[in-house]
Amino acid sequence: MNSKLHGLLSKTKFSYSTYLAIRNESSAATATLGQTVNNNNTTTADEEYARAKPYSQIPAPHSWPIIGNTLFFANKEKLKNAADFHKKMFNEYGPIYKMKLPHQDILFITSAEDSQKLYSTEGKYPQISAFELFERVRKDQLKHLFSSPGLLSSGEDWHNFRSLVQQDMMRPKSALFYIDEMSDIMDDFIQKVESIVDEKREVDDITRSLYEFALDAIGVMFIGTKLNVIQGSEIGKTIVTKVNKSFDLFASAGAVPASIAKFVPVYKEYVQIMDDIGTLIMAKVKESIQKHKVDGSLEGSILGKLIEKCGYDSDVPLIMAADALAAGIDTTGNTAAFLLYHLATNPDKQEILYQEIIQAIGKDGKMTETALAEMRFLKACQQESMRLAPVAMGTTRTTCQDIVLSGYQVPKGIYVMRVGYLMQNNEEYFQQPDKFLPERWIRGCPQHQKLKNAYANIPFGHGPRACIGQRFAKLELYMVAFKLIQKYKISYDGPEIGIDYIGLGSPNLPLKLKFEKRN
Repeated sequence: MNSKLHGLLSKTKFSYSTYLAIRNESSAATATLGQTVNNNNTTTADEEYARAKPYSQIPAPHSWPIIGNTLFFANKEKLKNAADFHKKMFNEYGPIYKMKLPHQDILFITSAEDSQKLYSTEGKYPQISAFELFERVRKDQLKHLFSSPGLLSSGEDWHNFRSLVQQDMMRPKSALFYIDEMSDIMDDFIQKVESIVDEKREVDDITRSLYEFALDAIGVMFIGTKLNVIQGSEIGKTIVTKVNKSFDLFASAGAVPASIAKFVPVYKEYVQIMDDIGTLIMAKVKESIQKHKVDGSLEGSILGKLIEKCGYDSDVPLIMAADALAAGIDTTGNTAAFLLYHLATNPDKQEILYQEIIQAIGKDGKMTETALAEMRFLKACQQESMRLAPVAMGTTRTTCQDIVLSGYQVPKGIYVMRVGYLMQNNEEYFQQPDKFLPERWIRGCPQHQKLKNAYANIPFGHGPRACIGQRFAKLELYMVAFKLIQKYKISYDGPEIGIDYIGLGSPNLPLKLKFEKRN
């Protein structure tokens, strides 16, 4: 917990010591349910649950009859400042609190110990609560585009789909196969930078260009096609704009009860945007598949491997490629923006990275698999930036059994959100949590910090439903930082940038960077 939050806690009835007591009590409980009672008085899951405080006593802000706290999710200003809101909730209520919607509660947890217990009890078919909206829309309004919700489904349908794509997506070599292609796309990106810098060598806001890079990168990796978004292709610009909008609408659309959703304007707008995105992307994927039938152009690509495994008649390759294109724009683009911001505002760390680049690759060399394996500081910069500014506020699960979190009963079927942002910026888990210290992740460095609990920092999720595209996203982030720092000394001279959590987390101000060419 940072010093400001610690100070606030000390002034309220919910003290920091109380938080620690609750947290320690929770962590002392069994992390895995279903233990057997023995003569040493081991507590069973049933006994632990019976002794816990009832779910009804979990603290919550004031809510209105019928609509509960729905207005929060309809208020763009509050969504934008969600990080501050959850700090306030933690300060007032402690490590666990809930909000009410007409059709369900959302339970928020802020401790790594509760996160560990939540994940350890998720079962064979973990259910991501936030994906319910995606699944419902695809099964209903978008069934003309998607024969299956794919990885956005739940239960056995999700498990069967994931089993087909898991190996090709998660194998380390799968992403590294594209190092040369990523290098070429970064060359395009540098040309774009040179075309948009002003006379002071500044770019007013680099974030949009990073979205364009992300879509070009995903296109090459997943459908074997360079979409030329960086060069200004119209279809690329349209996809980027519509995906941005879909994330902006997601929280508000998801708060609408399914029973009345089709009558609510924000939900109808969301469905139309998703239909537009699906139509555009599916057309590009199908085009690539048809081309492959003629010239084998997808040989070695992810889409090509999935076609080889599943066959041309299967929709699995089509849906997986379409999801990769849509999901990787804002996620990677915004994460890359924060990474550049952190390097620009920490010139000492930027210089260490530059020296590592010179040592491993040289002033003009190209990234290779061997060089990347040696670049520990580059990888640490990416990891530290995501700790400080995660583009996802947290991750969600629906409890698959009765469990105890922070001393409270949490019944089966509850929508739980682990607020990862608070854990990742908490002094209890990270020393100097408000500082950009990549060294904390490097074993052997004096500043290396051993995590007290690994569940305090899981930006890509954890377990069988961890982000399936994380290896590709990391490669993109490595290439952005490597190529730009190799070529430029970047700097930022403006007000502090925070996170805007309308949709996915993004910079809350224009990221105006200066790109000075290195000698």
